[in-house]
Amino acid sequence: MSNKKDNRLAWGVTLLVFGCLFLVRQLQILPAGIAPYIFDFKNYPLIIGAVFLLFHSNKNIGIVLVVVGLLFRLSDIIQLTRHISDFIWPVLLIVAGGIMVFGTKKK
Repeated sequence: MSNKKDNRLAWGVTLLVFGCLFLVRQLQILPAGIAPYIFDFKNYPLIIGAVFLLFHSNKNIGIVLVVVGLLFRLSDIIQLTRHISDFIWPVLLIVAGGIMVFGTKKK
């Protein structure tokens, strides 16, 4: 596919995605708890980056947009990992025990 058609496809899909999202917002179909997360401007680079990673042959634009979106969400990611880190050791112990119990036996 030529670069010009590739650009048009990626931007066209991006416009379709945002148009559908805003239509859903206007129709108030989404639950009240989900809408603020979807329509937060910090998520827009992530959404556009994902579309460009899927539909554009040059993945650099998508990667840059996803990184920018992740940087916007860095404080949320740090907060999430603090809560997840409380569960790392118990999960690792359970996985290790499961491997020992259900793993293949060597002769």
